[in-house]
Amino acid sequence: MSGPSVSRRHRVGGFTFIEMMIVFVVLGIMTTMMVRSVRGSWYAASRRAATRDVTAYLFRGRAIAIQQSRAAWVVRSGDVLKILVDSSGTPVQLGTPLDFWQRYTAHLGASPTDTIPFDPRGFTPYPTVAPRIIVQYAGRTDTVCVTGLGKITGKSC
Repeated sequence: MSGPSVSRRHRVGGFTFIEMMIVFVVLGIMTTMMVRSVRGSWYAASRRAATRDVTAYLFRGRAIAIQQSRAAWVVRSGDVLKILVDSSGTPVQLGTPLDFWQRYTAHLGASPTDTIPFDPRGFTPYPTVAPRIIVQYAGRTDTVCVTGLGKITGKSC
């Protein structure tokens, strides 16, 4: 009764090195795929948050112009947005500037100019070309447009 079948029964159970390597390789592939999709979602969420902040800043500049019945400007300087208000003919900065590179590591662009003016009624003086601010993050871009009536949209102009 001490044949080969008996000795196999008394062996300690476990996994072989090859089985463990296959499991780790499959887990590594699945983890890589998951990390790529999560990273893409995180980048998209950060870009959308930066775009929402640009939109909120433009709405704030327009609201200040209307509330104070004075000209106001939203000015892009590099990756920083700031609001200026007319104070007896002199532009004065209102509030704190928002640095998009520091907060989101996003770059800002603007077209056709870096300054978006709002008159005391909240209108912008651009009858033909809608000013836009472009948010660039992780190789993708979002655009925020301002029409002549002061309407601010996140769609392409």
